[in-house]
Amino acid sequence: MNGKQDKILGVEQLAKFFGVSEQTIWRWCKSGKIPAFKIGAQWKIRQSDLNRIINQKLSKTKPGNNNPTLF
Repeated sequence: MNGKQDKILGVEQLAKFFGVSEQTIWRWCKSGKIPAFKIGAQWKIRQSDLNRIINQKLSKTKPGNNNPTLF
């Protein structure tokens, strides 16, 4: 982690960030669309994993496509 703590995000935070329901985030976690892990009954996502996925998706978008699909 290069001397920095990797921030851990919860379902509620991601739902607000993406503007989707918490159920959608749960579905993405369960299906593997987001690399997530569970602590007890709570899904958690590392910010670095989320940033990596977003960057990969954005780098694969075609020029002129202003509305890339992340998941």
